[in-house]
Amino acid sequence: MDCMEEAKTQFLAALNTSQERELWTFANLNLAIVYLRGKREDEFNALFDRINPENLPSQSHSLKAAAYYVQGLQAFFQGRYNEAKRYLRETLKMANAEDLNRLTSGSLVLLGHIFLSLGNSRESMNMVTPAMQLASKIPDVHVQLWASAILKDLHRICGDSARENEAYQRHLSFSQMLMHDHYQASQMPEHALIRWTQGNLPELPPSAGLTVAMGLMRP
Repeated sequence: MDCMEEAKTQFLAALNTSQERELWTFANLNLAIVYLRGKREDEFNALFDRINPENLPSQSHSLKAAAYYVQGLQAFFQGRYNEAKRYLRETLKMANAEDLNRLTSGSLVLLGHIFLSLGNSRESMNMVTPAMQLASKIPDVHVQLWASAILKDLHRICGDSARENEAYQRHLSFSQMLMHDHYQASQMPEHALIRWTQGNLPELPPSAGLTVAMGLMRP
């Protein structure tokens, strides 16, 4: 929902209140993505050593794969495409071995974006097509939105106006779906919890409180 400041505050609160190694690494990786999206390079660099996949405090393969993805994302934003490809291929290798479908689809679509930026439309298509297929099974509308935008550009480059229009319509549909979901979420009483970091749980309507309690009890 692009609530980046609230996300930053929540992840920092998690780091300040937990000594659990897996959660600590998970929060740092997500915080790194918040900083990358906000172009906050100094803050990203300050936690760089904590998310280096070569010396993560966690032994989790999924977190190490995610760390390579974050490295690839940083390299992509900085235009270091060859490095980005190397990191993302490491992510794919580990994500495929662990059946991490969301990470696999995200890495594929980012690789597709990189190849498109390099003018290699064939390799871009080879990445984006399976990314879209996998994202539709999860489902992950964010990846579908990203992939459909790339597919639209690829079909335009190939001169296939029919498929270009089809990709555009799908992109429009995914965009409207996300906007609707974001609006609905923002209207829920639980939305206030994005600003809760300490103290007692804020008072919510009975039905909302039950929803939160059930969510906290899920494994």
